[in-house]
Amino acid sequence: MQRRISRKTVRLLYYPTAFAAGLLGGWVLAFVGGLNPAIVPVISAGIGLLVAFGVPIWQNYYINTPKLAIEISSIKRVLSDSTTIAIHDDAELKVLYGEKRRNYSYFGEPELFGRTGKNSGETIDNLQNLLELAKQRLRDLPAQIEDRKRSVEQLRAVNPTALTRYQVDSWNAPLSPEVEFDPSNLETVASDLIKAYEKRLETAEKSYADLQTNLPIAERRIEIVQQELIRKNSLFTVSASLINSGRTNTAIKVPALLRVLIGEGNYIDIKLSLKDFENKSEIAASGTRIVVFESLEISSLPEEDRALINTYWGQSVRAWLLVEDIHGGIAKSGYIAFAEGLYQKIIYDRLARAAST
Repeated sequence: MQRRISRKTVRLLYYPTAFAAGLLGGWVLAFVGGLNPAIVPVISAGIGLLVAFGVPIWQNYYINTPKLAIEISSIKRVLSDSTTIAIHDDAELKVLYGEKRRNYSYFGEPELFGRTGKNSGETIDNLQNLLELAKQRLRDLPAQIEDRKRSVEQLRAVNPTALTRYQVDSWNAPLSPEVEFDPSNLETVASDLIKAYEKRLETAEKSYADLQTNLPIAERRIEIVQQELIRKNSLFTVSASLINSGRTNTAIKVPALLRVLIGEGNYIDIKLSLKDFENKSEIAASGTRIVVFESLEISSLPEEDRALINTYWGQSVRAWLLVEDIHGGIAKSGYIAFAEGLYQKIIYDRLARAAST
């Protein structure tokens, strides 16, 4: 960590320096005047002065100071929560709309559907969740179709004249709208129940065919969209441990810098900001703080820098993190690969080697 000499230290140095200069000047004048002054008292006074003032200065500057070190835990490239995709505007993703409707209607919020504008978009995480729901539905539908076929066959075998209100209510349980019970026209009631269950069967079969055809297309589309958004709208989060091995508390400032070295004299600077500054900036003496820094979306960077980031992210290039504390000291981390998960892999490999021995 780079240190700057504080004003307090400069003031402390001023007085002994002036005293020593005066002492030396007086001795020189006495010597020139022929008084033949002794040098030993001057040397003794100088040594005493050095000890008297030097020790407190040394203690203040080297001992009772923060000593900040940084270790990067991970670098991630993510999309912000504000990055959304409108399902309804993308024909290849419309197959997921049914999963969204079923998911939200379960929570009693069908009014969400049909909206336009910002609220109609879905984040990548939500799209992945909808995709998983659709895959699960695809796995469940064959059993549901067989169950509905059996229900239709059972209804066709029912004697209409023997239908009771209790039986009709039982058959009505999964139906919306329900078939009305009319004791004077039981044959029509039975016929309406059969039609309703045949429609349920037809809906399940159509849904199964739709998912079989369009779900792989939607999955590929999500992958393409995600890569496009990451290239244009992603941001970086850097997790790091700040270790203060000094005897004085310190705090870091909000701005930080991630420098990516991509060649001899060639680099990219990514500006970061400390998240949760109010609670995370201070590091106690002999203490450690886990912090997270976050950049703006890379769309805010010059086009040349965006192209370099997209080219070298995940490649064999190195990056390091720099922060400044409230005393003006600059702390630098060690190098880390400019890639997600590679640092963790290195740690796992070290642990595996240790386990083998």
